[in-house]
Amino acid sequence: MPLFRRGTNGGDDRAAREAAAAEQAASLAALERGELPHRAQQRLAELGAGGGLFTSDLSVNEFALGAASGLRPVAQVMGSSIYHVGWQQSPGTWAGWQARGVSQELVTLSEAWNTARSRAFSRLAQEATLLQAHAVVGVRLTVGRHDWAAGAIEYVAVGTAVRIDGAAPTAEPVLTDLSGQEYFLLREAGYRPLGVVGATSVLYVVSGWQQRQVQGMFSSWANQELGDFTQGVYDARELALGRVSADARRQGAAGMVGVTLAHSVEEREASSGGSSRTDLIVTVHVLGTSIAAETETVSAVTPALTVNVSRDSHPAHVLGGNQ
Repeated sequence: MPLFRRGTNGGDDRAAREAAAAEQAASLAALERGELPHRAQQRLAELGAGGGLFTSDLSVNEFALGAASGLRPVAQVMGSSIYHVGWQQSPGTWAGWQARGVSQELVTLSEAWNTARSRAFSRLAQEATLLQAHAVVGVRLTVGRHDWAAGAIEYVAVGTAVRIDGAAPTAEPVLTDLSGQEYFLLREAGYRPLGVVGATSVLYVVSGWQQRQVQGMFSSWANQELGDFTQGVYDARELALGRVSADARRQGAAGMVGVTLAHSVEEREASSGGSSRTDLIVTVHVLGTSIAAETETVSAVTPALTVNVSRDSHPAHVLGGNQ
């Protein structure tokens, strides 16, 4: 017997490694196209065709009410995207001498957030489609950055795919951040969700000369509003709300419900003309569900915003890191 036996499994092992490498390459190519990895597609397709054990993040009340109203959970679904942010020229050398500050959108950062969210939603919808679901309820969206991925951002969308008893199959499941109870009440009221709409805006706010005087050593003793920063936050919010309203209008929505708004502020030290100042980078995320009446065509109606102030707009990140 030879000392190192080569056996007949060598060829099988090599074939298995080549098959695994091919599957990994195909999965990476699918991810580049915005699709799901192949193994995830296979698992979800098998789960959607069978009648096995379901998973969900529904509460007991949501599950009980859903069962009474004909909503059957199929599986928990997820969409994720870790996206590298491209180079963005840092503003701030311009307009620093002006009396009032100005705001400028950091287009590269805004586009990165919006693209990552779009890909996460798309993968969430693909998972629900493979499960032959009619809708996804309770979509929760968390965003963040990580120390182990410098210059990258992450979107993770998680929800529960459901089927409606007696409903015809649908080619595109409806995504909604409504809870199971809210989805039931919406249907009872004669409305239907059209989908989740979201937008992000990132603005660089330059502190003007007048505000810098307010922030000076002696003026800081008095209570005064930092008007340039206040205006910058409003500008970022209006830009994000305008984008989600435009998306909802294109869907033919009568309005948006469950709208949540989260913002973050980052200080940025800058200098111009030999003096230094503190500017801000303001990021605003908006998320909601667009709805329409069951029997009306309302594409010409300007969507109305209804903000849900009872929700926590800063959920803990799934994988840790800073929001």
